[in-house]
Amino acid sequence: MKQPIRVGIVHDYQLFSDVVTALLHQEEEITLIGEAALDLDGMVPMEYALSFDVMLIEATMARMNAVHVTREIKRAAPAVQVIVLGVEYREEEVLRFIEAGASGYILKSASYTELLHTIKAVHRGLTLCSPRIAALVFARIAALTRAQSQRPCPHQVHLTRREREVLQFIALGHRNGEIAHQLDVALDTVKRHVANICKKFQVHGRRAVIQRAYEHGMLKGAGRAPLAGVAGPSGRR
Repeated sequence: MKQPIRVGIVHDYQLFSDVVTALLHQEEEITLIGEAALDLDGMVPMEYALSFDVMLIEATMARMNAVHVTREIKRAAPAVQVIVLGVEYREEEVLRFIEAGASGYILKSASYTELLHTIKAVHRGLTLCSPRIAALVFARIAALTRAQSQRPCPHQVHLTRREREVLQFIALGHRNGEIAHQLDVALDTVKRHVANICKKFQVHGRRAVIQRAYEHGMLKGAGRAPLAGVAGPSGRR
């Protein structure tokens, strides 16, 4: 036999709880375990939260910050699905609950049928919210995407052909003397190239140069920087 969904309520408004409780007691698929008792600080004991599959949290509690309670429950018991009831249709409020880890969001104008559907959906592992809230979330994502695309491109680094050659040797772990020998140039010339490369990347040190070069896609096989301190093919660090 399928186990009923264990549901609990966190609130500080008794009439709200009584109404929801009376309705949920009529559902065979749901077992309403009880209401969260508040401690002296007005918080929900975390051991209480572990008893539930789904936790209903009143969004407008006076004694507790519902966003904080949601975050703490998800931190202590990640498997517990949180549904926030009575959410105002305000963008920032909705997004705060989303960031805190709530799986369902019920507006004040929602019906009991919507609540029941949301409880069953989040218990199956779905993240559910009303079409209005979904539209709000997608609008925020679109706005963030536009803002991201409008950001200026990162600082472009332009190296000379010789500086690029020196950069490749640096990435392979070669020291300045070895680079000078390979390129058949004076040691001071290599030092000058290395100094110029550091200046253009706006960093200090060979490891930082390598990391920045990979970020700019300027090294062969770019896409993953070598671990700091790992020697190149030359066997030297």
